[in-house]
Amino acid sequence: MKNLIFCSASFHIPHYSHTTRENEYYYCLKQLKRMIPDNFTIVVCDNTVKDINDIKNQGLKELLKTVIFLCLDRNIGMQNIGMGELDELIFTSQKINFNDYHKVVYFTLRKIVTNPWIFEKVNNMKKDALISNPDFLHLSNNYNFKISESATTNLYNDMFFCLSSALMLEYTKYSQSKINYNLQNRVGSEQNLYNFINEKKIDYEWLHCLGLIRIDYKANNEIQLI
Repeated sequence: MKNLIFCSASFHIPHYSHTTRENEYYYCLKQLKRMIPDNFTIVVCDNTVKDINDIKNQGLKELLKTVIFLCLDRNIGMQNIGMGELDELIFTSQKINFNDYHKVVYFTLRKIVTNPWIFEKVNNMKKDALISNPDFLHLSNNYNFKISESATTNLYNDMFFCLSSALMLEYTKYSQSKINYNLQNRVGSEQNLYNFINEKKIDYEWLHCLGLIRIDYKANNEIQLI
């Protein structure tokens, strides 16, 4: 059965080099395409460029031509990144018929997928939701490694999760109704997902890890294994 992966992106943001960001996204998308099974359709939605010609990295431009690429001409996520990502999800649901797919994955693209395991879990999931709240392994450049345990309650990690297509549409409508409240009250997208799952009493499968690598700009470019 066909599945869809929605990839949230922000190629150009203030205070960070556009060249560096584009290069990062190039390798993240390249790795995603290496790892993802053939039954997935990839859609990338960016909220910082008007069209593909605003992108200078030729490798990234060519990769984006091999997937569905959408540009959302607004970024409401400058103060709340997660709400910007949810705005992209809402926009994507208006352009792509989620009902054409069996399952829909939500993925924030600036991550390196280390192996296809998470997609195998998606293909084999029996329940309507696949979620997580994993520990982080912090890989600092001075080898002072540490594990940040997932002690935070009332949230689910939304770097990667999967819902049935019908449930993702329901989540999209739920999020659209909550965005203004979340912006005003500084509610993050992880809490938004937690609230949706628990308010609706949705049965789910659990991922203890994601096998993703990211660079955390706010932690001195620390590499994190999730």
